[in-house]
Amino acid sequence: MRIHDGDLAYDLEQPIDPQTQLRSTWRFTLYRVKPAEEKLGSGDAPTRAEAEKKAKLALARLKAKLTQAA
Repeated sequence: MRIHDGDLAYDLEQPIDPQTQLRSTWRFTLYRVKPAEEKLGSGDAPTRAEAEKKAKLALARLKAKLTQAA
């Protein structure tokens, strides 16, 4: 599931562990979507709620950093 916030976005997914074939942790990935899609970072969390919280925090930090650079 991709959530957009202006020119940035994050994905939340629960990948399958190749050894056990079970879903365990949640992964988030940060992207810049305009002008072209670019992966900016990623992270893991034990629950979906925590992964979303970490993704939003990382996105806010990234937006502040990009705003300062501009």
